[in-house]
Amino acid sequence: MQANSTPRVFVSYSHDSNEHRERVLDLVQALRRNGVDAWADFFVESDPPANWPIWMHTQVEEADFVLVVATETYARRFNQKEAPGVGAGVRWEGTLITADIYYSTTQKMKYIPVVFSPDDSSHIPKLLSLTNRYVVSPEDDSSLIPLLRHLLQSPEFIPAQIGEAPPLLSREDDSITNSTMDPRISAAIRLGDTDPLKAINDLTATLDSLRGPQRAAAYCALGEINQRLGHWAPALTAYQRALESNPNKQTADVARRNIRLALDAMDAHFRDGGPVDTANKFVKAVKKRKINRAWELLTPTLRLVLAQAWIWANKDHPDVTPYDRNELANSLSAVKSNHPLTRGFMAMQLGEFQSAFEAIDETWGAASNPRPIGIDYELVLLSPTGGDVIIFDERTGPLRTAPFLMKQLMGQWRVDAFGPAYPIPGWPPSSEEIPAELTNYTAVTDLRFGNANDE
Repeated sequence: MQANSTPRVFVSYSHDSNEHRERVLDLVQALRRNGVDAWADFFVESDPPANWPIWMHTQVEEADFVLVVATETYARRFNQKEAPGVGAGVRWEGTLITADIYYSTTQKMKYIPVVFSPDDSSHIPKLLSLTNRYVVSPEDDSSLIPLLRHLLQSPEFIPAQIGEAPPLLSREDDSITNSTMDPRISAAIRLGDTDPLKAINDLTATLDSLRGPQRAAAYCALGEINQRLGHWAPALTAYQRALESNPNKQTADVARRNIRLALDAMDAHFRDGGPVDTANKFVKAVKKRKINRAWELLTPTLRLVLAQAWIWANKDHPDVTPYDRNELANSLSAVKSNHPLTRGFMAMQLGEFQSAFEAIDETWGAASNPRPIGIDYELVLLSPTGGDVIIFDERTGPLRTAPFLMKQLMGQWRVDAFGPAYPIPGWPPSSEEIPAELTNYTAVTDLRFGNANDE
């Protein structure tokens, strides 16, 4: 397969049941929607080939990858232990796969085991058990990401090119001038690890008494401490002041590099399709009463939690009691549901959203400082700004904010919670607060959606 080309993938599976076939079909279609030319016998059943064995041989031979959906039934047929006349397709594909691996001269594995449940991992044919396997859950869109990365040859982590070691401010560095760094700056840098706010105050207090490279070094240290705290605007200001204060080469290089890092983070935060843009699109959909659009901008986990919260609150209602609550929750949380209770549930949900976010209008904007939480999460704060993007941190920020926990799923940002807490499905659903040291978010008054994650 050439780099950046669309991979051809053939899916080998056993016809265990209609439900299993549906799950395999959903997997194939999901792969196709995400840039993979996935193929299986579903698409030729209405116009079957004259010779199924030849068709299967061609599919396996022409595919860049073959996904083997392992189940107990698949393993039995792959290993030629099925009753005669049953499961001939898997037996034949198993023979083709075994022969290809035996005679292969490449070090790359073409055949990839996939299971819908970790319990099925024991049914992966031994021939394929030494390579990567993937658990794909229909209930969790994000579970498809590792498999997509494999098929699309798009690694999550790419090693950076090795360059020259950058100049960094050191606590004991004497290269800022021909003499030792001002001891007040060194002491503040050390203090920044344990009491950053006091370190910021100490550095600020020394600025008027410093000149030239020493003053530039103090500003640069001030910027680094603010940046670690997530106070991006004061950090950018400090770096700019460092560059204006006759810095030596080391300090100037550090300031310029950190400015680039800060601006890159801000660009990713505000770009079209980014976390801020998606949070704003959700609010606009709610304000325009477009509940279907708002609903699809939520993560599957949050949709499930909201459905469970509604069912739990109405568990004794005669309209709800006839249904199995797990099946009802799964149905109501789907992006498109045709359940008889969907209309009432969605109408209630729209009303809840409109009530919770009523105060947000065109005069609200986003806080400038990105607040990443791990790799795939970010906290977005909307605040009254007069319609502009504002620059603030907790020391100077507005009193009202609407916090949105955003999660990235398969390259798309979605709302995962209406506050700094992970939603947890269950009966009743609950949430897990994210520590303030991870969010850099404290001491502000929230405008929160009342029962999105509450028990």
